[in-house]
Order: sequence, then structure tokens, then C-alpha cells
Amino acid sequence: MKIANDVDASPCVRPGTGQRRPASARLISRRAAALGLSLALGVSLAACNRSSDSATGSGGDKIGFSAAVLDNPFTVQLVDTVQSQGAAGGFDMQQTTNANGDTGKQITDMNTLVTQQVAGIFLIPRDSDAIVPGVEAANKAGIPVVTVDTAANGGDIYMNIRADNVAMGASVCDSLGAAIGGQGTVLELQGDLGTSSGADRHQGFADCMAQKYPGVQIIARPTDWESAKAADAAQTVLSTTDVNGVFLASDSVMLDGVTSVMKNLGKYLPAGQPGHISMVSIDGSGPSLAAIRTGELDAVVSQPINDYAKYGVSYMKDAIAGKTYAVGPTDHGSQIVEYKGNLADMLPSPVVTKANVDDSTLWGNASK
Repeated sequence: MKIANDVDASPCVRPGTGQRRPASARLISRRAAALGLSLALGVSLAACNRSSDSATGSGGDKIGFSAAVLDNPFTVQLVDTVQSQGAAGGFDMQQTTNANGDTGKQITDMNTLVTQQVAGIFLIPRDSDAIVPGVEAANKAGIPVVTVDTAANGGDIYMNIRADNVAMGASVCDSLGAAIGGQGTVLELQGDLGTSSGADRHQGFADCMAQKYPGVQIIARPTDWESAKAADAAQTVLSTTDVNGVFLASDSVMLDGVTSVMKNLGKYLPAGQPGHISMVSIDGSGPSLAAIRTGELDAVVSQPINDYAKYGVSYMKDAIAGKTYAVGPTDHGSQIVEYKGNLADMLPSPVVTKANVDDSTLWGNASK
């Protein structure tokens, strides 16, 4: 979708200085109206002005949510948790839009939310690069955008609230490398490398393997976060090659299909039995935790869904209030870093084994 190129003429758009524009500047039209300064600001604000009445519903500020897909337990749980915590925090949460994996539709969804004059938008991008025009449409309207789990690689994002996916990939490497004794062959079922999460998980895993376990051969196969592609790749590789380990970039998407393939091949066996193939995944869905209990899955790096929602809602409130952030440590045990020209709060993700699989704070236990 084409976005107008004359954005520098609007005071609601980030100047072309390469610097991050504070949320107060993005929302200046809304605040200027409240302070009675519209004459001083001039008519140039008219194109991006959003009145308090139109952006606020009976439950508070009206907030949109654009999701890439709603076809797996992780994303459904994430969206539900953000929705419920947003409503509990006083937001008028609008129904989540579902792009069904179509970036073009997601850009349309973003533009629709802009025309609905929401006060802010939560975003889970389908494609971190391709979604940028949708982000820029919100920027032009002075609407703050907070991404959760998956970052956008451009536009003006108030905060990318996500886990350190490079660190998650490295955690998988450490768990899997140790499980197979630093030798052998590992099948890596990648996510979509066009998303920040998919690319970062692969980078963390591959870099760690090269540095710590050079004796491990990696067979990498892309899946685009699609269960059928993961199952097909597993069928092709596991039926023709002896592997010692498998890395699932997302158990929410891949576990069911891959385990079905392994069962059919007689290769889905618990740890301690001859022929056991060590498996480590990322996400921490209920079925993945169940597989840890029975021994078929060696470890999982669990995503901090509750913290995504808690701090995502907090950042949205701060964006609307005009608060600014900088790179550095947070008060909740994470680090804010610069990521693709924006800020990202990198939350820690626990490694789950039999020792801590029954932890009640794990989202997979809450959702089972």
C-alpha cells in the first residue's frame, strides 16, 4: 500500500534527523487541543489531530490490536492476555484484527485502525520489514505503536516489548548441545526469517553452535511459522538422515506436526531409551510442557507472555502520557536496547526442564 511521501511537511511525523522522536511530539496535536494551543500550532496540525472524544470510549482510551495470525496457542494466549490486562488497566480495547498471515491485509488493518481514530495500536507484525508502511500510517496520524513479541524493523515504534530472541536461540544451543554431548547432527526447524523473532532465534542458535559445539552438523530448514511446512521438513530429513537432536523454533506451531512424524517413524521416544532424539523448543505451550514431563522433550525456552502483556500495557499508557525512554536497564530486570532504529525492552525467558516444569507462572501451565 502506497503511503504519501510528503510526511516531513506534517508536525506529527518524525523529522528526518535519524533521531527517535519522543511520544510527546507524536501526540502533540491531541495535547495541544486539550491545552487550547491550536491557534499557536496552526492549521498544519489539522491533518493529524485526533480529538479526545473520538479516541476515548466508555472504558478509557480506545486501543487497537493488529495480530499477524490467530492460529496457534501462543499467539491466542498472548492476544487474550494483552486484551484482558489492557481492559483491566482502563483501556477501551477494540476487537483484535487478524491478518491471517497476509502482510497486505495487516497493512489494511493498520490503516483501518487509524481511520477509527484509536489512541494507540498494539502490533504483532507478520513481516517485520513489510509492515513498515502500516506503522508509518499510524505515525502520520500521531498514534503510538507498541509491538509485542515480534518487532517491526522501521517506522516510529514507541517500544518493541519482546524477549531477547538471540539469547533464546543461544539457550536452545546450550541445552541441545549438552544433551547430545557436543557431537552429531541437529535438525533446525526455523521460523520465518523475515520476522525479527525468526531471524534472531536462528542467529543466536547458529552463532552459539559454531562457537561452542563445532562438532555438531546443522541441517536447517525454513518453515515460515507454518505447521505443515515443519512437518514436511521433519518427514524429509528424519526419514533419510540419522539425527541426534531437533530444534523447534516454535513448539506452538510445530510440535504437533513434528511429533506425529516422529511417532510414525518410531523416533518419538523419551530420554533414557535407545533411539531418543533430543528436542528443545521455544514458546512453552501446554503440550510442550507435557512433553517435558514425559521425557520426549528435553527442554523449552518459555516466552514471558504475562510480562509481554503487563509491560506492553504499561508502555502504551506511557506513550499516551508522553513519557520518553532511553537505552539502559529497567526496573523489572530487563534491558532497553536500540533495535532497528527504535527501542526494545528485552525481557528474560526461562529455560524449562523437568526441574521447574510445574512452575505455576509459566503460561503453558496456565493455558493447559
